[in-house]
Amino acid sequence: MKKTVFILIIIIFSLLYYLGILAEKENLPLSEDVSSIDIPLLTERSFDAKEIGFLKFRSGDRRAFSLSKKELDQLYQLKLDKGIRNLPVLSLFLIREAKQARKNGNSDQAIELATYSIQLSPDLPQPYFELARAHWQQTPFQLNKILPEIFKGQMARFHHYPSSLSFFYNIFYILSNAILMAFIVFGIVVMVKYFPLYFYDLRKNFTQKMSSLLFIGIKVLFLFVPFFLRLDILWAILFWNILLWGYVGKKERQFIVVFLIILAYLPSLLRSSSSFLNEFSSDIILEINKANQENWDRGTEENLRQWLAIHPDDAEVLFTLGLIEKRQGRYLTAEEFYRKAADHDPTFSGTFSNLGNVYLAQKKTQEAIASYQQAIKLNRNKGAYYFNLYRAYSQETFFSERTGRTYQRARQLDPGLVDYYSMIESSNMNRLVVDEVLTAQRLWERFLPQLTGREWVLVRLFTAWFEKIPSGVPFLVPIIFFGFLIEMSRYSRTRRFLTRCPKCGSPTYRFYLGTSDQEFVCSNCYRVFIQKEKINPKVVEKKSIQAHEFQKQNHFTAKFLSLFFVGFDYLWREDPFKGLILLFLFFIFILKFIYWNGVLISPVTQPFISAWSIIFCGGLFILFYLLSIRRAYKQKPRFETKE
Repeated sequence: MKKTVFILIIIIFSLLYYLGILAEKENLPLSEDVSSIDIPLLTERSFDAKEIGFLKFRSGDRRAFSLSKKELDQLYQLKLDKGIRNLPVLSLFLIREAKQARKNGNSDQAIELATYSIQLSPDLPQPYFELARAHWQQTPFQLNKILPEIFKGQMARFHHYPSSLSFFYNIFYILSNAILMAFIVFGIVVMVKYFPLYFYDLRKNFTQKMSSLLFIGIKVLFLFVPFFLRLDILWAILFWNILLWGYVGKKERQFIVVFLIILAYLPSLLRSSSSFLNEFSSDIILEINKANQENWDRGTEENLRQWLAIHPDDAEVLFTLGLIEKRQGRYLTAEEFYRKAADHDPTFSGTFSNLGNVYLAQKKTQEAIASYQQAIKLNRNKGAYYFNLYRAYSQETFFSERTGRTYQRARQLDPGLVDYYSMIESSNMNRLVVDEVLTAQRLWERFLPQLTGREWVLVRLFTAWFEKIPSGVPFLVPIIFFGFLIEMSRYSRTRRFLTRCPKCGSPTYRFYLGTSDQEFVCSNCYRVFIQKEKINPKVVEKKSIQAHEFQKQNHFTAKFLSLFFVGFDYLWREDPFKGLILLFLFFIFILKFIYWNGVLISPVTQPFISAWSIIFCGGLFILFYLLSIRRAYKQKPRFETKE
């Protein structure tokens, strides 16, 4: 019992230290850096109509107000005239009004407001969730209306860059730290099981010879290397596991190597990722998204111009500034930005399509046609390019063979877009043609290379091991390191290391039982339990009692600690693969409950009925926990012995 409680205390202490609760600062690789990352949190912002730059409101009116259906229709038309796709501030205001209507029991009004919110911001996820809530309140069982809105909201989360950024980073954070915490428990199990053999070996080989004393002193000194080098808890546990290499079983050795690889990469990747999120190069992607997908403000434009002054060849920022200028009717400036963007990235077809729109707005029809044709040459499967070209052809002649052929091609590629724009009766240039914007996919394609660097990924992974180690010869340190691993493996195979008898727990030199490469019994257990020789009854009785107590203690430890750490029994029984998988899932649930709203707070509201999300996750965890505990308690001792 004392040993079991000791193991429990050590594991809990180590995990709390890793989580930063028992340390001066947090040890989780993202926690320290991520706290200062700023992703606009829509749910905490108060509605201010002045944030919608093109709307005109009285400067002195700061009271809460409501918008009529007629005013909402006018705002929607004005949004289309400005070429803006999403108005998140106004949509948030409508969502709050819809929530208030739901609280007042007016579900019809809530549905109407949520529907307008979707019209004003079709790419944001929270309007769909709010509409689903309103339908749920109206009639909980009209799943044909509720489920499609939930699905649309979830899809919008992936296509909305700020939402997808926080979503995937939170997943990456939880999964990575769940892996590291599972290996902390694994490393402690290895230490508890095999350190007694290490000390037994020291005592057994202790003599009065100077050479023996020196060797034992060195082995004792090795135990304190993590303290001398001030290693963190993960590297300290790994060091002690490697120190016990010769005593550890074959399967556990394999996972120690896996532990080494994971520990070399995951914390480094987590820290570099969180540091990148604090840099201006990451913030500028959010600004690009805002300018392309939402209603920008003067600060957004200033940040983009500031970035462009340092990086004049950034084609995506040039494209974005061209889009801003075009939407404000400054066509000459927009043309200049688009031309520069095309010079720096001649493969981006959207630049040529938007440049054609600028030409068309200036009545330069031939230049517009040439730009559209260049865009089509780069991407022949984009219906919007053919539709824009059709508009340019229509400026020359109302109907011709090429005009009709181009229109039909556009309709063939994107019938929804053609139907939508064909119904619009407006001479406004922002509604006459289709402006391309930088999508979330394009922003992710920009984000990932900046995160990992321009170097080859495998080179980056290789240098992660040795970039902080000084060496005059670049490949000397890796060669020495891998040579050390090879020699250590060969040494452990040639030298006779002690192991623990799986029947009685006595240190032994691996007298092979023959049923498994993991099971080695001592000579006495082999004679008593395997050969069943007729030896002194007192020896048999003593060995039987010893084996029974050892099996009983082992079984109790495995069952008891499985109550606190699911999968512990597998680790204790030398089945690390199953144990680590269960521990990994267990820590995913724990970290999810700790960081329920995410490490990076999402700029969107919680998905449909967050209470149901809590119930679902909680119920799934309880089911997983109970099934695992039931399995652990049905396990029998590894060897049946009679007292």
